Amino acid sequence: MREGISFFHDLDQGFPIVCDKMDDVAPANGKPTILFFGASGDLNTNRQAKRIVDLYKKYKDSQVKFVVIDVDHASGVPVKTLVKTYYPGYIPAEIIFDKQGKAKWNHTGEVDGGVMASHLDKLL
Repeated sequence: MREGISFFHDLDQGFPIVCDKMDDVAPANGKPTILFFGASGDLNTNRQAKRIVDLYKKYKDSQVKFVVIDVDHASGVPVKTLVKTYYPGYIPAEIIFDKQGKAKWNHTGEVDGGVMASHLDKLL
């Protein structure tokens, strides 16, 4: 999580999650993938990003891939393709893919981390 983000006000300018490996955005073959769409400066994205980071901490060693996309700053062909193919037009949005790369669950808006965890657990 980026330090200093607000979970109470739409005051932030940056995206709430700091990521590496930004060129590796395709759903993974052989392991479940969670795809998270959000936007900079959006309170709902900030709160949902916290849940995504908590899931990452829980599953980072259990073969789940996390892909995070800032829809306001989508760059590169692979990211733009994911946005065009899967982004429902509302933020935040989450999609969970199975080990074969098929979308198995999706949600727009905030959702409890336990709900997402239960879907991931079924795919592990």
